[in-house]
Amino acid sequence: MAHAPSQPRLLVVAGLVWLDGARVLVQRRGPGAGFGAGMLELPGGKVEPGEAPGGALARELVEEWGPEAATLGIGQIAEVLHHVYPAGLEVVLLVYHVDASAWASGTWCDRIRTEGEATVREYPVAGLPVSDFLPADRAFIAAVARGEVVPRSRRGAWR
Repeated sequence: MAHAPSQPRLLVVAGLVWLDGARVLVQRRGPGAGFGAGMLELPGGKVEPGEAPGGALARELVEEWGPEAATLGIGQIAEVLHHVYPAGLEVVLLVYHVDASAWASGTWCDRIRTEGEATVREYPVAGLPVSDFLPADRAFIAAVARGEVVPRSRRGAWR
């Protein structure tokens, strides 16, 4: 017999934002963040009731990075992650490929408008600092850094 969870599962979406096949954009939580202050994460957030996950990611990207983020291409789901935090919060995270290739290196920083203390950083895939990511993301980010995850659009490989 299955044990009933003490809290409902949260459905969360995140974007693996590819500048190209060798570089990605990630977000660093501000020092005042309640959980994970200063840690790296993939941009995204909770799916609201009645909201489609892809639409939720598009909304979250605009909320977190500003109106220019509406031009980013949301592709296929890269991975479905599951994590239970020590306090018992259970999260199912849908990670989507996001195409930011139109934002050439160096110009993306002129397009992004973060709110609060969060910042956005560019990393080469092989140089992703896995241990700086939130615990729920680390195994997936390690696979990305090893080259096991490649950019994919809704139609297949970008390249």
